[in-house]
Amino acid sequence: MNRVLTTFIVTAAVLALTACSSNRTLEDAPIITSATHQHTLYNGRGQPIEAAASKEGAPPVVITYFRSEEDLHADRNGSSEPPAEVGNYYVRIRRPAGNGYRAGNDVTVEYHIQKALVTISAEVRQEFAYNGSPREVVFSVDQNVELGIAYYRAVRGEPLNGAPTERGVYRAVISYSGDAHYMGASKEVELVIR
Repeated sequence: MNRVLTTFIVTAAVLALTACSSNRTLEDAPIITSATHQHTLYNGRGQPIEAAASKEGAPPVVITYFRSEEDLHADRNGSSEPPAEVGNYYVRIRRPAGNGYRAGNDVTVEYHIQKALVTISAEVRQEFAYNGSPREVVFSVDQNVELGIAYYRAVRGEPLNGAPTERGVYRAVISYSGDAHYMGASKEVELVIR
């Protein structure tokens, strides 16, 4: 009888040890390998944070975007859709359990969408032959924004009403004042009519 009881106790201990050892196969939650685009420029589309588990087979991370730090802490008004507008946001990266991994602590990231740059391209000196018609400065811009162009006499700096027509040296200022999505920009060009 003692032998049966001893065998039973040993068998129970082995089963308990086996059950405990299966917990040892669980690994700590994977770490976040990247959280890029923490500072990004406006482009009109949602730009997601990129985050992934470091170990193969780990459950995918769950990313939630919040408009304010208060919303993040209160876990309200969160969205899985990445924001598109200029502003400061907060992101929670949740690391769930599954596939033999324990759940990890949440990772929080500040996420900033900044105003985009407007690049005005133009030759700094542009020459035209006189033909009696207005001579407008030639330029291109990399964003779909409406630019302002002002023309001045180069010597006296007095403004003109539109592009110059007479022979002389002029200054053209191409500018954009900026808005909620784009920073302001300007480019100055010397315009010569011979």
